[in-house]
Amino acid sequence: MANSSSNVSNSSFQEESRDVYEAALLLYNMKHITLDPQAAHQLEQEKARQKYILQCSRPNYQDHLPPVQGLVGNYCSKPFQKQLTKSDLKKDQQRLLLNKSHVKQFLYPLLSSGEVKDVENREIGVHVYDAEGKVYEMKFKLWAEKAYVLKTNEWLRFCSEHGLVETKDWITIWMFKHATDTHQLCFAIIPNYNLLPSL
Repeated sequence: MANSSSNVSNSSFQEESRDVYEAALLLYNMKHITLDPQAAHQLEQEKARQKYILQCSRPNYQDHLPPVQGLVGNYCSKPFQKQLTKSDLKKDQQRLLLNKSHVKQFLYPLLSSGEVKDVENREIGVHVYDAEGKVYEMKFKLWAEKAYVLKTNEWLRFCSEHGLVETKDWITIWMFKHATDTHQLCFAIIPNYNLLPSL
């Protein structure tokens, strides 16, 4: 009986050793593979995305989470600020214009490739939370192929309920995946009334 269990254990060890050897050989050979430019670019983007996600999940980063208790799941962007413009509060536009470089730098690394395509080609329904955890339903999309927006009349309701004033008030924005519904993309927007820009 002992001999039989010894043979099984020896067999598993040999199988595991073979797997380790094959993996090491594959890794060694990969350094000699030349990728086409598109594959190389995609690999670099994925490396940057994973690095950003790792930075966002470190304990010292928890200080920068939005004040929406219990809603933030495993992924949350770094916060960024925006001064509200006249067009952000126009009743006929019903949208918050987001800086393209902020979206690419802070938000895109947390999106899957499918979500990026949805944002750029259609839109994604998102929940937007204020500091009290009140939810506003909006759409996140690429608008006119040149700017990113959070859009719907809910944005104007958010502005009205928080008394936001164009060219005077600033907001802080985070994007995160919901804690319980991990597929739900969410934003937190917190007003910073009369915030002066840092020099």
